[in-house]
Amino acid sequence: MRRLRWPLAVVAAFAAGWAMAGVTGKTPASREANRDAEALRQQVTTLQARLHAREEIAGEPASPPPATSAARRAAARVDGTLTTAPAREERMLQDLRAHAATPPAFARGAPSGPPPTLETALDRFYRYLEATRGEGRERWQRARELVDELRGMGEVAGKALMQVLAAGGDSDERRAAARLLGSLQVPQSLPLLKDIIERDDDLLLRRAAAAGLRQLQTPDSLPVMEHILLNGADDRFVRLSAAYGLAEAGRPLGVNGLAQIFNESAADGRGREMAFRALSSLNDERSLPFMRQVMAADVEPGFRLRAIQYLTAQRDPQALPTLQVLMKSPSEQPSIRDAAAQAYRALGGK
Repeated sequence: MRRLRWPLAVVAAFAAGWAMAGVTGKTPASREANRDAEALRQQVTTLQARLHAREEIAGEPASPPPATSAARRAAARVDGTLTTAPAREERMLQDLRAHAATPPAFARGAPSGPPPTLETALDRFYRYLEATRGEGRERWQRARELVDELRGMGEVAGKALMQVLAAGGDSDERRAAARLLGSLQVPQSLPLLKDIIERDDDLLLRRAAAAGLRQLQTPDSLPVMEHILLNGADDRFVRLSAAYGLAEAGRPLGVNGLAQIFNESAADGRGREMAFRALSSLNDERSLPFMRQVMAADVEPGFRLRAIQYLTAQRDPQALPTLQVLMKSPSEQPSIRDAAAQAYRALGGK
């Protein structure tokens, strides 16, 4: 920790000196110094919050290891694009989003303390970041609690996360902030997320910003996602987030975009599973044409079986002719024939 305190003290000294110069000077140079001093003050604030969070985590007992090596492998895999910590974080944020309709206890009239400050929000963010880097159920639960705390802070939490995203020097921190801005649905972050997606050279950060943008679900975010999706030269995972966001907002362009990404990923598999899961998560008739095509296509059997299950769950009568062909085809795999026959009977076929 001493190594972190040294740069913190140096930055603080520079910030104090430049701030004093800004108070007395009125020249363009002094105004520039004022801006630089403000940036340095923000860095000091974030460094302090990071230091406090690490000291807090370091004082906690170690969490027990995961139960199985399979659990570790599952946590580490998100289409081969994320490291273990971001993968856990993404799954945790999805879980939080599914339960976002239930406010935390402190938001339901429980006694509250002093109004939250920027420093408090930054402290919670860095504690959250450290929690996602660990393993075990206790760390997972702690991370969820910290996100709930940030959500309860409202605008202050949004400002803190945008500060990290705009001025942070650590790529992991900026990616986490981008995803959280989406999960907490901070509409003021739209210009910042858009700028990162369009201009930043860090591909993983652009993907995180696109994932955050997807969850904003504001009227202003929809044209941005449409522009991203229609740029076929952009990264596939960036476009996938845009397509998913548009589909969730009820835009047909998003559903078509997810189907296109599923098809274009046939050669290398990158994003294929994510696109399929996104279409399945819509859980309505918009995905039916895609699922009908998949169940009869020359694709991985797992996708075909899941498409048949989706069509059955949606009670799709238009699937009956294809199901009848599949259940009677001698060239089909037994698992496909059996699934098609069960679905055919479930849908009222004779």
